[in-house]
Amino acid sequence: MLNIHIERKIEVNRWLINARWFYGMGVFAIGAVSKVLSHSNVNFSILNMLLLLMIFALINIVFELAFRRINRSRSAKGLHILSIGQVFVELGILTLIMHYAGGIESVAITFFFMPIVSASYLLGTKGSIITALFAALLINTLVTLEFFGIIPHISRYEVLSPELNSLPIILTKTITTSIFYIIIGIYSGYGASLLFKREDLLESQTKQLSKKTSLLSRKEKSLSKINAELTEEKNKIGAIVANFTGPIIFVNSRKEISLVNASTKEILGINENNYGTKISSDNHYSFANFKKLIKNNFKINEKVSELDENNNPIEEIEIEHKGQQKTFKVITTSVCRGNDKTACYGFLKIFYDLTREKQIDKMKSEFITVAAHQLRTPLSAIKWVIKMILDEDVGKLNKEQAELLEKGYKSNERIIELVNDLLNASTIEEGKFGYNFGTYDFKEILITITENVERAVAKSHQKLVITKPDILPEVYMDKDRILLALQNLVDNAIKYTPEFGKIEIILEKKGEDFLEVAVKDNGVGVPEEDKVKLFTKFFRATNVMRMQTEGSGLGLFIAKNIVEEHKGRISIESEEGKGTKISFTLPLKNSKIKQKEANK
Repeated sequence: MLNIHIERKIEVNRWLINARWFYGMGVFAIGAVSKVLSHSNVNFSILNMLLLLMIFALINIVFELAFRRINRSRSAKGLHILSIGQVFVELGILTLIMHYAGGIESVAITFFFMPIVSASYLLGTKGSIITALFAALLINTLVTLEFFGIIPHISRYEVLSPELNSLPIILTKTITTSIFYIIIGIYSGYGASLLFKREDLLESQTKQLSKKTSLLSRKEKSLSKINAELTEEKNKIGAIVANFTGPIIFVNSRKEISLVNASTKEILGINENNYGTKISSDNHYSFANFKKLIKNNFKINEKVSELDENNNPIEEIEIEHKGQQKTFKVITTSVCRGNDKTACYGFLKIFYDLTREKQIDKMKSEFITVAAHQLRTPLSAIKWVIKMILDEDVGKLNKEQAELLEKGYKSNERIIELVNDLLNASTIEEGKFGYNFGTYDFKEILITITENVERAVAKSHQKLVITKPDILPEVYMDKDRILLALQNLVDNAIKYTPEFGKIEIILEKKGEDFLEVAVKDNGVGVPEEDKVKLFTKFFRATNVMRMQTEGSGLGLFIAKNIVEEHKGRISIESEEGKGTKISFTLPLKNSKIKQKEANK
């Protein structure tokens, strides 16, 4: 860092050396001219002047070399020694010039102010006063020595001025001059001290500025690094987003579209021109809010749409693209700072292409439908053949034959049930599971269920209890489909409840709009980790698979779809080892009729 004091001393020392060349040559020229013009007979020749000038030049060369060396090293100590040396050598040279130029008669007596002023800038106030005192001492000593003849007085003129023969007059003159030197020393020292204060202030400000500059430099480097990291992260995010095969839409905290990827432009037709478009937050930012921006025909599968644990929508859409129907699962997720849900930057719409999976599911469903249809006819034929033989329409059977045929008949019945479940599941997925809605008395379903399970309950020594209000309201439903759904729930309860267990069918009216139906047992229950998959296709809980190897895993899947088609909801409460309660709701009236009544 720049040291102002050192820089000042370097500049003053440089100036002294350069000035010495100037006034040295000037003094020599003045002396020579004076010698010629005055025709003085003083015994101080031009040759002596040249010799003195050479000594003078040699001294200045030494100072010049020393200065260059110190200037390179920037040594404060060396610079201080050089400054003292220059000032006091300067005084010595001026004293010598004064002596050879006529002593007290010489105008060289006035030259002493130069080293005094220089000392003030090099050595401060104290240094300038000491220099002034030393200058006064030198001239007074010289004049005194010359007056008493200790050293010869070189008269500048042939005749010495009469007043110079009087010691008091000479001392008065030299003391007056000395006082003048001291005044110069004080004034120049004071002026220098003011300069030094300004230098100190400037240096302090320079240091502060340097610190701030250094701090700013570090911050700039830090910001530059952060900016580079942000740019890299931005490029990474851009690359990740760009390489997603499905569309991605980012909506910022101002509810404006601010980022889309290439797939969004191609499939949905949303591009940079739509940046800044406001998106409504209706239905948790449902994809339906983007309808005006989508260039291709699409529909949202309301049956599949749901909310995740953060109330963000999970939707399924079908969109036409290049003459083909593509199916996407659309997930809406908030983009937040860590886990802080209060500091969110917006949300993302992420599209997962389910087209291939849907095609595979469709092919599987079609295969199952064809296979089930093909199996149903021969299975029915086998059933009636075995039934005829068991009924002894073609002759008597012995006990062993009857038992074997009975087992075959039951196995065939189970296969027929499985085929029926497979057909039902396939038609549900294909949307061909026909419904015939009407308003019915739920008692009819309860009576049918009781008759259907009577033998199974008796065989296991179980108890079937029906709890219902005295007056059951009529329900808007497809009676056969609801019977199938409830039959599946009751069959499961019987199957997975041990002997002497209890199964309850509980009916309760919920407000003016719904009837809640629940099937409760004290059976094996459902493990907690299996609950989320319980209503999916072909799923069976891990604990019941060890108990009952038979089962399609389709009963609850079929029941759930039937209930949801009735605009109801199905739920489960279960604890492993303590039992299960599965409940579903059914509307009491047609939703269209309810809407008309509400409008009246």
